[in-house]
Amino acid sequence: MLCQKLEAAGGQLKTKNGQKYVINNAPRGKYISSFCWYFTIFLVTALLLLAIVLIVLLFNQPRLCTSENGHTNGNSSSLVATGSIFTVSSNGKGTPEPAVANGHSNRNRCSHDPRLNTNRQPTGSARNDDYIDDDSGGGREGAQDDEQDIITRSFGWNPVHYKLVIEPNFDRSINNGTVTINIQRDLSYSQKLLPIILDINQIEILTSQVLDSDGQDIAYDAYYGRNNLSYHFRIKERDEGENLLNLTLLLEFESRLSDTLQGFYKGFFLEEGSTEDKSWFASTQFSPIDARRAFPCFDSPDMKATFEISLVHPAAKQSVLSNTEVIRTSVVRPGFLREDFETTPRMSTYLVAFVISDLQLVQRSEGFTPQINIWSRPEVGRMTSYVQRLTIRILPYLERYFDLKFNMKKIDMVAVPDFGFSAMENWGLITFRESAFLVPEDNNKSSSAKHTERVALVVAHELAHQWFGNLVTPRWWNDLWLKEGFATYMSYECLNFAEKKWRVFETFIQNELQKAFEKDSDKSSHPISFPVDHASDIRRIFDPISYSKGASIIRMMNSFLGGDAFKAGITRYLEKYQYDNAEQEDLWEILTAYGHEYGTLPESLDVKEIMDTWTLQPGYPVITAERVGERTIRITQERYMLPTKDAADETRWYVPITVVTESTKESKEPVEVRWLSFENRTIEMEIEADRDDYVYLNVDRTGYYRVNYDYASWKKLTNNFPNLPPVTRSQLVDDAFNLARAEFIQYDIPLTLIILVSQYPQDIPAWSSLTRGLNYLNDMMSREPVYEAFLAVMRSILRKSFEQLGFEDRPEDDHLQMMHRERIVGLACKFGIDKCSVRAQTLYRRWMTDFRDNQIPPNLKQVIYCTSLRDGGVPEWNFAYKRYKETDSASEKELILSALGCTVKPWLLSKYLNMTLDPSSGILKQDGARAFQSVAKNYVGNDIAFNFLYENIDRISKYFGDGFSTLSKMIDSVTSLMNQKHHKEQFDRFARKAHKHGLGTIEKAIHLAEEQILNNIHWRSRSYYKLEEFLNQLIRDLHMNM
Repeated sequence: MLCQKLEAAGGQLKTKNGQKYVINNAPRGKYISSFCWYFTIFLVTALLLLAIVLIVLLFNQPRLCTSENGHTNGNSSSLVATGSIFTVSSNGKGTPEPAVANGHSNRNRCSHDPRLNTNRQPTGSARNDDYIDDDSGGGREGAQDDEQDIITRSFGWNPVHYKLVIEPNFDRSINNGTVTINIQRDLSYSQKLLPIILDINQIEILTSQVLDSDGQDIAYDAYYGRNNLSYHFRIKERDEGENLLNLTLLLEFESRLSDTLQGFYKGFFLEEGSTEDKSWFASTQFSPIDARRAFPCFDSPDMKATFEISLVHPAAKQSVLSNTEVIRTSVVRPGFLREDFETTPRMSTYLVAFVISDLQLVQRSEGFTPQINIWSRPEVGRMTSYVQRLTIRILPYLERYFDLKFNMKKIDMVAVPDFGFSAMENWGLITFRESAFLVPEDNNKSSSAKHTERVALVVAHELAHQWFGNLVTPRWWNDLWLKEGFATYMSYECLNFAEKKWRVFETFIQNELQKAFEKDSDKSSHPISFPVDHASDIRRIFDPISYSKGASIIRMMNSFLGGDAFKAGITRYLEKYQYDNAEQEDLWEILTAYGHEYGTLPESLDVKEIMDTWTLQPGYPVITAERVGERTIRITQERYMLPTKDAADETRWYVPITVVTESTKESKEPVEVRWLSFENRTIEMEIEADRDDYVYLNVDRTGYYRVNYDYASWKKLTNNFPNLPPVTRSQLVDDAFNLARAEFIQYDIPLTLIILVSQYPQDIPAWSSLTRGLNYLNDMMSREPVYEAFLAVMRSILRKSFEQLGFEDRPEDDHLQMMHRERIVGLACKFGIDKCSVRAQTLYRRWMTDFRDNQIPPNLKQVIYCTSLRDGGVPEWNFAYKRYKETDSASEKELILSALGCTVKPWLLSKYLNMTLDPSSGILKQDGARAFQSVAKNYVGNDIAFNFLYENIDRISKYFGDGFSTLSKMIDSVTSLMNQKHHKEQFDRFARKAHKHGLGTIEKAIHLAEEQILNNIHWRSRSYYKLEEFLNQLIRDLHMNM
């Protein structure tokens, strides 16, 4: 379509091919009189001023892209109707320029002030029926970055059905496609005929057409929105009628077949037995907002529709998959086929998926509904058996739990060779990273207990999403936790059923609760649910706050509501909102009703009143319990915050308090839940206890809070440490370390607990918490003079456990015991117990003599690989890298990638970092962050990693893209060891350079990293020297040799 005009008050500015020009010819002739001369000057000046005014005015008007008759050539209708793929060559006439890689172009762009409120109301003072086109950028600081990052949402129209035909061109890295979208007026939003806004990203619209419900052409203006990130249709005025309530959009487009693991992207894997022959594949990753990279759409979770998908592909490709089953295959042209798929259920665009590849069907469930099909590279097909067995156990369990049948005929589960996330829950076509899906079970490649558990949790998480997320979807991304938190929590419920011996709710505390606490401790932590206005907000909300904190507060709700009321409530929630969208208030209303019905929630309380304090504000409380009498405790709440507590912070929560005393610990009655209300900072509670009884709070650690005690109570608890439940011992250790870190208590308490835990080698929960605390101290002291004393103390406390557990798995070991051995051996080798290092190197060198026979215990591979490369030289490193390139086990590749960063040879670390940006190295883009993190966490490699990041920031950003936060992960890892003022100065220079390069998408990561460095500096200035005294005194008391 040719951009022909810009209309504005005061005149008209002609354009040609998008370029403005004004014809102003000065008068010609000889001088006649001074009057004529002055008149000429006046006239020319006036005309020039008028032209300038017009240009200024017109630059602020939308650029309308209109065909000669208000729409495109009618021939496009028949092409789309038949679903044929076609390509219109660009001749420079009537075709908007394709969006360029950085989101900018050299043309004036039309823009739209987006409506961003999660209740689907415009922000600011605009009324419901107002529509704003604005190029101003809002006048904010950094407006250019904000404009590019801002999300433009469509209101007033809802999609009903898509008919999409798309063909990837592997050679040209583009997709040709057509899409027909049936849309419906949303009169509940506005009675006005609002513009129709489609989301796009690096898509060129070649032709477009709008039809009314009678199939008649409608005159319209079409134009690109801000930074080419949306495409707008403004219907021209005419008498409105029933035929304008339902419209059809027909578009021909060209999109990018990217290589950044976003949208519809391409990758390759080496054919079996070859080191050079590549097999190319195309796969999708549309979540959260990248369907718009593949085809024009309403790319918002509340814009649900049905989809009719057709894929055109080279006939040689063996597997062509989408959300539903193939209903028709036809020849498009010689060498190319077209697959038409069944219409999908009503769903969001981020769940649309397709894969075109040479992957093979390696597992198929016979006689099981839905049919489970597993696809992978042929040489790793044997590694998919565990997932198949697990899936056919978990799906029926979820159907029973939710009392809702899975609604698709099949589930394709695909191990994608290069994939950004661990997995993606696309409805009926779940895609996985190989390392999060494949479980080797043969002797030489068998998986560790940790890896098997990780795969099981990922698979269970994605299956739970088929209900939480797919069937019922959050209305907007601010409530992402409604799907991610529930899927995370339900994954543990699933494994508690399918793998009961694993006791996964014990590992929940380590994997989810403690991770959430760590990320929720900073001043800059965000609420679980917060306004999401920008693309960067959407991407960064996929973090431990949404996943792990979300799961933790769900576990807390399950506890105070009771399992029966909670289960009945979420079953009703899914039933009521199936195929639709919901918000957290919808869940609160239902859970309140069932809490009251089952008598587990006081009638004076409702779930919204309680849970809004946990979801709408950041952080979490420390509950301090102080004995003020024989049978009375004073309960106080205040926010836990790093680097130290802030008395001025007034954040409060509704806190479920559970208390056990030495006198009540044997009671068979359920522990009463008592409430510390939002209004109260301090209350007093009566307890059943004798004067000398110990008292502990937060039974089974189901509450999302830490617990502090008065000093006398801490002493009673430590004196009775062996008599406490395992989960309480673990809680005491974790809380003590973190309360000392934030200056609630002194380090004598956690150091006392270190000595206590060391006496119980089999106390798995306590050792799990202790490991987290010791790792932070190790990071902070690894470059300090006291480190030698710290290592001596660590070796002393570890020796008993290391000698008892040893290197070899035993037949009687259960799942947790095997993971515990890895933890203890890992600490022993890290802190320099000689026997550990020698044994690790012996096993590794034995493997080097015969690489086909790896006798290293699977559960200790990570420890042994890292220790051997740390203490070894170039031969050990080169051997590991060669094994990385040759192995077909994705989990083995990940172990080796992490180990390669353990060397203390600076030149090898530099070489390794450069390899992450070299495709010929074999390091996939999905693994770039892992490789970098392994170097950054190395006390020798930390400075090398930072310098690499500083020197290559622009190159790294372009190579990895912004879809999976690779750069943000690098920033987080490289700053974890920084704890001195010169580190802050170094990082400030990096931040300025990032800003100069326009990397606005990592602004939040930079802010979090700055806060982390300041927290570390504070700890070093306030706690390091006290801890140094404690350690030196401990060495003297225990007569240790350094």
